[in-house]
Amino acid sequence: MRRKVILALVALVFAASTALGGTIKIGAIYPLTGPAATTGKELADAIKLAQDIINNKYDFNLPLAKSEGLPNLGGAKIEVVIADHQGKPDVGLSEAERLITEEKVVALLGCYYSSVTKTASLAAERHKIPFLNPESTAASLTERGFKWFFRTTPNDDTFSENFFQFLNDLN
Repeated sequence: MRRKVILALVALVFAASTALGGTIKIGAIYPLTGPAATTGKELADAIKLAQDIINNKYDFNLPLAKSEGLPNLGGAKIEVVIADHQGKPDVGLSEAERLITEEKVVALLGCYYSSVTKTASLAAERHKIPFLNPESTAASLTERGFKWFFRTTPNDDTFSENFFQFLNDLN
């Protein structure tokens, strides 16, 4: 999971435009309160870990761990601003708007809940910034024809197909 988060952040960083050697600000929207707060906090912690690995030099066998910052962008650092959508689609939309317009993030990541991803990604599409979604699974999210929405996880239909194929293979 951590590797996926790191790769997701890298994808967002390269999609974002910035001055070489500067700071790239990315917004992450997760449920830090509410019914899925434990999962949201774990995802936020994984993102903070990825930020630390990218921004500092470590002797780990992970992408971007052995250099400080992003080597292809002059050592640019990333700064992740994490917002709480509370498991509510309307809050997710307002937090996405706030991150884009007030925090000046150049990309968004999240939201764990498909219903929140649906609303928050509207803001990214409207402002023409990348929205990377590594965990929401509703098939409808990628059927909207958005140019700025990217998902790295299978959708519900794929999960179902794979599950039934697994059951079939057991026989």
